[in-house]
Amino acid sequence: MIKTFLIIPFLMGLTILCPPAKAWSPAPADTCEIRLIVRGDDFGMTQGSLMAFERAFKEGILTCGGMIVPGPWFEGAAELSRKNPGWCVGVHLAVIGEWMGCRWRPVLPWDQVRSIVDEDGFLFTSPSELMSHHPRLEDIKAEFKAQIELALKKGVTVRYMDIHYLNEEVFKGIPGLDTTLLAMAAHYGIPFSGNAGEQSGISLYTDPVDRKLESALKNLKELKPGLTLWVCHIGIDSPEQNAMIHTKPEDRMPEPGVGRHRASELDVLLHPDVRALIRERGIRLVNYSELQKGRR
Repeated sequence: MIKTFLIIPFLMGLTILCPPAKAWSPAPADTCEIRLIVRGDDFGMTQGSLMAFERAFKEGILTCGGMIVPGPWFEGAAELSRKNPGWCVGVHLAVIGEWMGCRWRPVLPWDQVRSIVDEDGFLFTSPSELMSHHPRLEDIKAEFKAQIELALKKGVTVRYMDIHYLNEEVFKGIPGLDTTLLAMAAHYGIPFSGNAGEQSGISLYTDPVDRKLESALKNLKELKPGLTLWVCHIGIDSPEQNAMIHTKPEDRMPEPGVGRHRASELDVLLHPDVRALIRERGIRLVNYSELQKGRR
């Protein structure tokens, strides 16, 4: 029985839970090998995300993509995933919908999960707003399970799970959420990203648009042996994506906007200098499917 966890906020949209030894862990690997998971989040959040993920999987170094099931373009993301069964696609479990004018509803009928929605049935816009309404663990668990089940129903091979925009405040304020998530991953027989043996992480989320490539190359040059998780948020420079504005002013992207920032991250994943450095350093790109096969 897992009793305690150390909860560490790690990168934008990622929380690592560090449990005792019984949790899911990958098979032992060569300790001298540098392995890198490149995980894209928010697949299906916008129409532009579909184009970005397809390019990043087919032309870039993306190894995993997390699908937003309550997102407005989930159906399009599911269709792309069915057409490309070789992609390592996960569910980016969401009970927060943070964008102004683009609200998300839960997968379940909202009156079945009243503690995680506002009076109009929309998901809350931030962890602090969620916590101020005293969310019930049972509601979060039910909604997360429904999101995975809907992805499976739509023919998506769900290969891992991770969490969208929950922080330490939420995990401390909802006793049992950490163990619930690990138990859910175990139930579906999939890794929980951030808790699958990753030792360190990379994120370009807050880097200026014109510095993201430089930052990526610096991070790659400094990678140490072991398994590293690179979390990215990719998209295209379009009116749709540039219209995405965070409800919390302190979390809004600096100029020139969400679209440009996410397009810049996509450019990094496609850049020949990034590929060349990965080859030069002998970095092995891996995904959660490979980790799972190795474990078996």
